[in-house]
Parts: sequence; C-alpha cells; structure tokens
Amino acid sequence: MTSTEQLLENADEGLADGPCYLDAWVRLHAGARLAELEQMYAAKNGFIAFDRALRVFPAARPTHPLSLSGWNKPRLWRDTYGSLAEGLLFFADDIFGGQFCIKDSKVFVFEPETGAIEWLADDLEGWAACMLAETDVYTGRPLALDWQEKHGPLDPAKRLIPTLLFTLGGEFTADNLVAKDAVTGMRIRGPIAQEIHDLPDGTQIRLVVKE
Repeated sequence: MTSTEQLLENADEGLADGPCYLDAWVRLHAGARLAELEQMYAAKNGFIAFDRALRVFPAARPTHPLSLSGWNKPRLWRDTYGSLAEGLLFFADDIFGGQFCIKDSKVFVFEPETGAIEWLADDLEGWAACMLAETDVYTGRPLALDWQEKHGPLDPAKRLIPTLLFTLGGEFTADNLVAKDAVTGMRIRGPIAQEIHDLPDGTQIRLVVKE
C-alpha cells in the first residue's frame, strides 16, 4: 500500500461527492503532479483527516464552499499576500491554515504568518509520507485535539487562528487559538506577511491597527 493510499484510509470524512473537476488554472499549476492529484481525487474527492487537523480541498466546481478552484481564486484571500502567493497551487492545509502547495511540480509548506515557503517533497506520494510519519508536526493535531476537547468538533470551513500570532510571541496553546472562517484567517495574516516577510529573525515588530 502506498503512502497516499494509507493517508486516504486515515480520512475521517469526505468533503465532496461527484466526479473530479479541475479547471484550466489548476491543471496548469499542478504541473507534473496533475496525474497524482487526479488519482487521489478519484479515490476520495477532498477529505478531513487526523482529527480535523488536515484538510484537503475537493476537486469540485467553484460553487462548492471548499473547492480547490474556489480556494485558489485570486480575490478570495491570495490577493492579501501579493507576490508571495504567485505561482502556487494550494491544495491542503493544517489546523492553523498553514498551506500545502505545489510549485514547479514540487510540494511546499506555505507559512501564513510570514508567506515563507519551504520544500517538503518532490511529489504527492512524498507529501503523504510526511503527513503519516510526522503527523503532529505537519498538521498540528495535538492542539486540534486539545481545542476540540474544550469546544467541540471544528467546522470543516474553519481553522484555528492564534489570537496573538505565533511570530509575535503567541503561545502554541489551545487558549491562544480561536476558530475562524479559514478565508478570514488568511486575509487577516496576508497583509502582515507582506510586511514582515523579508525581515531578519529577531526583528522587533510593532503592530499599528488602523481604523
């Protein structure tokens, strides 16, 4: 059994019924990973896994609230990141809204608070292997479990966003997390990411909230 098949077996629930739909933009940016995406979606068209800590967007029509095509629309949230989100196909996220994306046919992690990307795997099979081998690290499952024990199951459309951003010293605890619509969570952090993306580690940051 492949790592992708094992990951699909760990899915708690599917997100869409019906045939796989990938629009032209998604197909173009999937690159060499297109066949792998189609194979995964043919087996399960989007899913939640690891106690709702991992969410894979379904290949459904844009009218679906969590569709892959809809999630990658420029004006949904990507525009708040400017050039930091250019050329990236976002196909899944962790409990905090940290994005898994495809760029140049490889899989990366996109940090929502800074817009930084880090190589994770050369293909989706490698990505699935990482999700299985280091689930807690890559999905945030321990905090997902902790938060849901206190507040109940997390809505599939929401992610847990830190009240005080982690990059600003916020603690990795359930008390520092609030459930927000995933789009809102990304739009909140996009402008901040553009401001701090190129700052060296240790830089003192002062947030100014404008009316």
